[in-house]
Amino acid sequence: MHDFDGMVGQIYDAAVEPGRGPRVLETLSDFLEGAATKLTFQNARTLRSEARSVRMPPEADHYYYKTNVFLPRIARLSAGTLIPIWDLLPREVYRRSEFYNDFCRPGDMCHSIGVVLANEPDMRVVFTCGRAEATGEFEPEHLDRLRRIGPHLVRAASVGLRLSRSEIARSANVEALDRVAQGVLIVAANGEILFANRAAEALLTEADGIRIDKSALRATKPADAAQIQRLIATAAERSETAGGVMALARPLPRRPLSVLVAPLKIESTWFVTGRPAAIVFVADPVARRGPCRASCAISIS
Repeated sequence: MHDFDGMVGQIYDAAVEPGRGPRVLETLSDFLEGAATKLTFQNARTLRSEARSVRMPPEADHYYYKTNVFLPRIARLSAGTLIPIWDLLPREVYRRSEFYNDFCRPGDMCHSIGVVLANEPDMRVVFTCGRAEATGEFEPEHLDRLRRIGPHLVRAASVGLRLSRSEIARSANVEALDRVAQGVLIVAANGEILFANRAAEALLTEADGIRIDKSALRATKPADAAQIQRLIATAAERSETAGGVMALARPLPRRPLSVLVAPLKIESTWFVTGRPAAIVFVADPVARRGPCRASCAISIS
């Protein structure tokens, strides 16, 4: 039996603690009954790729980047898309390829399933779990498992990518959070605001989509209040349905705010030690986002 809620927590922990990444990949490999498991990061502009893998021979990676016949096809897929590989490429083409013979066979990745974690203008991230040829293909049950865990991988990737863009993953301090153009809040399970960066404070002051009510984060529109509180509570509790995304309505002609809520493990380097909490990103769709350097990668790795 797998501790699903515990695995969800591990995934989000790895988004802000890079050293936990290999352990999470091993846990996911066990959950999917696979062998080698890999995260691939591709710069969408230069097409240069990097990867983090477990249970794979080190020499296999030498063949990965230039020969991967799936990456050009994956580039057209949106975040959250599941990837049974036969939907992307005919079996006979795949088995004749250098990628299959020089990378997949020695790397126990002959049969693969995966999910697109991010496909943004500057960065693509893909999770893949493979099996050796002798083990056989993944069953529908394994795709169902990936379908359950996939949304959490996508949200954790989004958290890690946003943090890494401002080097918060390394510094994890107030000054770093204040450099983020979008609103970032750390909140307790009941919505109590433990921290708000400058962008979030500006939105709270305007009561523009979000507001403060007795030191707690609330939506300004009553119709959105229950949903954002549910996302915060499930994220802090690290349940199977932890966190999520939503839009917060604002008076016309302003477009809704985009909100991402995810679990956050608070250590002494964060704001309150040992307290259940969630991290909330609030983005204004018309605000400019700072550039990402070519080295950006999500810290789940």
